[in-house]
Amino acid sequence: MTQSHPTIILGAGCAGLAAAYRLRKKGRDVVVIEAEDHAGGLAGGIRIQGSVYEYGPHIFHTTDPEILADVKELMGAELLPYKRTIQIKFLGNYFQFPLSIPDVLQKLPLLTVLHAALSFAYWFVRGALIKPPVENSETVLKRYYGDVLYRLFFRDYITRVWGIGPSAFSPAFARERIPRFNILEWWERAGAALGKGLGRRKIATQGYVEKVEGELYTTKEGFSLITRKMAERLVQAGAVISFQTRAVEIQREGDRVTGVTVERGGRRETLACGALVNTLPINDFAMAFQPPLGPEAAESAAALRFRAIVFVGLKVRRPKVLQASFMYFREHSFNRVTDLAHFGFQIDPPGRTLLVAEVTCDPKDAVWSDEALVKESVVADLVKENILSRDEVEEMHVFRTRHGQPMYTLGYEKALASLLGAFAGLENVETAGRQGRFQYVNTHVAMKMGYEAADRLLARPGAGL
Repeated sequence: MTQSHPTIILGAGCAGLAAAYRLRKKGRDVVVIEAEDHAGGLAGGIRIQGSVYEYGPHIFHTTDPEILADVKELMGAELLPYKRTIQIKFLGNYFQFPLSIPDVLQKLPLLTVLHAALSFAYWFVRGALIKPPVENSETVLKRYYGDVLYRLFFRDYITRVWGIGPSAFSPAFARERIPRFNILEWWERAGAALGKGLGRRKIATQGYVEKVEGELYTTKEGFSLITRKMAERLVQAGAVISFQTRAVEIQREGDRVTGVTVERGGRRETLACGALVNTLPINDFAMAFQPPLGPEAAESAAALRFRAIVFVGLKVRRPKVLQASFMYFREHSFNRVTDLAHFGFQIDPPGRTLLVAEVTCDPKDAVWSDEALVKESVVADLVKENILSRDEVEEMHVFRTRHGQPMYTLGYEKALASLLGAFAGLENVETAGRQGRFQYVNTHVAMKMGYEAADRLLARPGAGL
């Protein structure tokens, strides 16, 4: 069967670029639609006055041999080894993260340690014997850490960052997002290694639990250089990437998508397509169909929520500011701040570093729209924490994402399954990526999702590929 129209891919993030790469490798015509002026999505970076500020930022790691081989072939010597360090500030001390038992024992007051140890043992045994009547992230975290450490480290922090408490989150949030004590993680990995053998292994994208496995890599421009190279390779291979182009409507006839209406430069046009891969937010995608997918899909789309993030980037007159790659805080306007000097970034002029502070919010909050407010809040807290002084700040920039993190609220699984079921009924449509499948995944897993989405289209007779 010949392909009469190209496959349109919505979004030039990791998943979209990977899907395009796979399809183009198989000789299929591909058009990638991207609203921004650069590739990468949430794994990309914003270039401002010659500096690259990343969303995150991200590191590359995977145990999947195919993804690893493809990225190494693409990047060559530009892929640099990296060692990640994370700290969380609490009670005047910096703790390693994931939480280390020796670290907790040394830095918490003795009475608190004893109380925490008894609580950990109690909840560990209780969790093995008694199933709670309603499972949520609070019940999971108590089993992981005990009630004392749960209240000290997680309850208030989660509520502050996400706007809702752990009891309002699905258990999937705790299982996928929050690692257990590092000694328990080591035990589980040792068991897996004994059961499956050592070495590289393919990753599963369904039910993926966030873990940092495999060797870690960065580049002189962070992960954004990887996505930029992916985009350049695609264009060299004959793919079309249309930047500053926004998808506004998905045209369908029965069970087939026939076109995508896009807006660019103030003008609209409809592009015919033979198949479609979506990586945009799943609820926005569902609501873009004409004719609509129906009231059940609309209700499910409304039930899925994303947490917005405001990023404040600072260029600082110092070669390195933070004592770790990432630092988490409970009491400041930002919940996380990153020092890009730890990531091997090439920063000009020498003697400078870039910090990125993350402020989670709702788009209705003042910090979402008031740049002066969020800048002052971040600088004041950095000064209060003795991280820097005001006169060291050379530049400040604000950038945002409305769909920063999928919110795994109680019952979200039902709404998500409903939307995925609606898409499964369309013979030439796939959805992939963190936003496209409403799943918190790392960059390499998003790439794997893109490969898998392309493979499913290629194997589907009705897709027209």
